Amino acid sequence: MTAVRTMMIATAATAAVLVGASAFAQVDLRTLRQQSEIQQQQDIARQNALASQREISAAQSRYDTQLTLRSLNEAAAPRSTEPTLRQTVAPPPRAPSADDMAADAARMDQMADARLAESNARLREIAPAR
Repeated sequence: MTAVRTMMIATAATAAVLVGASAFAQVDLRTLRQQSEIQQQQDIARQNALASQREISAAQSRYDTQLTLRSLNEAAAPRSTEPTLRQTVAPPPRAPSADDMAADAARMDQMADARLAESNARLREIAPAR
């Protein structure tokens, strides 16, 4: 009986170790998966940072190239030794004179008289005068 008891205790202990080991292995797999996800996120962040640095470097290179080309163009352009004058500002528009305003008023009076005469003619056509 003691041998059977010892065997049962040993079997129970082995089962407990196996169950605990499998549970421990599952926890380890979860932990490994989480660590792997964290590493992937860090790699993605690192790649994004490198891409941003490359973009900044390319933009700086384009800017430097434009500055160099501009300075080369300015150096290659012939410079005149004659003095240049600044462009003048256009004079303000001239205000209408009194004669212009009188002519406009007379023209408006003529147009008003012509329209009134046309209107009177139409009314006479509709209703004969008494």
